Amino acid sequence: MKRAAGLVILGLIILIITGLILIKWCGSPSGNGKDCVFTVERGWGVRQIAETLADSELIRCPVYFLWRYSQVHNSPSLQAGIYHITDSMSADSILFILANGDVIPVETNWVTLAPALTLEQSLDVLADSLGFNRILLDSLSRDSSFLSSLNLPALEGYLFPETYEFADSLMAEQVLRRIVETGISRWPADRAELLESSGLSVHETIILASIVEREAKVDYERAVISGVFLSRIRRGMKLESCATVQYAIGEVREVLLYRDLEIDSPYNTYRITGLPPGPICSPGGSSISAAFNPDTTSGYLYFVSMEDGTGRHLFANSHSGHLANIRSVPDR
Repeated sequence: MKRAAGLVILGLIILIITGLILIKWCGSPSGNGKDCVFTVERGWGVRQIAETLADSELIRCPVYFLWRYSQVHNSPSLQAGIYHITDSMSADSILFILANGDVIPVETNWVTLAPALTLEQSLDVLADSLGFNRILLDSLSRDSSFLSSLNLPALEGYLFPETYEFADSLMAEQVLRRIVETGISRWPADRAELLESSGLSVHETIILASIVEREAKVDYERAVISGVFLSRIRRGMKLESCATVQYAIGEVREVLLYRDLEIDSPYNTYRITGLPPGPICSPGGSSISAAFNPDTTSGYLYFVSMEDGTGRHLFANSHSGHLANIRSVPDR
């Protein structure tokens, strides 16, 4: 009986020692002479990372890697990026690097897209700043498959104005996608309710925002100007926005002639009723917010620039009031 108990104890000791040796072996560097660049793609889970590391012979055992990951306090996300990893590193060292996001530094470029740029102007900036082929950018902007992947009807109006830092390694598609996604992330969280209130679709709201961007000069007037246009839409009135005419003729003119207002274009809101078929520029965050939250409380239907250098406007509820405002503006 004592002999049997002794054998069991001996077996347990051997098993424990074997397990400890196995654990130490699994966590030790694989030591196959590998020195490589390892990429963790966005969306990869820890299991896929462990298996890819094992397939690349950078760790000995993915199960050990998963077990060690489960022991880390709060189990931080392993960050996507490009890493320099050698097989002289232990599994714990590799886990630490991935958890800390110690990626290989990459060359980057900064680019600023200003508010109110048209699609063509934005693409010119991206080509000049990032060295992309301008023809390629133009092709992408018209690529139905690419637009469908972004869930957009068009690219005009969706290249969000912002200062961006892009890695040199990014392709044009990735840059355009990030710019679009940045803009969408700035839309109001309660946009479903706001759209129900305005009666506009998302695309119509961005069209409205683009017109507000070109018409408004001071932030506190943007929601009021947005409300003017929405009220005119609801009443079946023409928007009569000079900014849409400028887009139709392809240039910004300080003074529009009467013949300009007669141009035959779906963007000439002096001739068509309602919104034009698409945005006329890329609106900034303030204009997007104003389009989602138009201020119609004052019932304004008209506005005219004060022409005093402040960018402010005079608003009116009636055409007669509008004419009176026009007469009050110097040099009109």
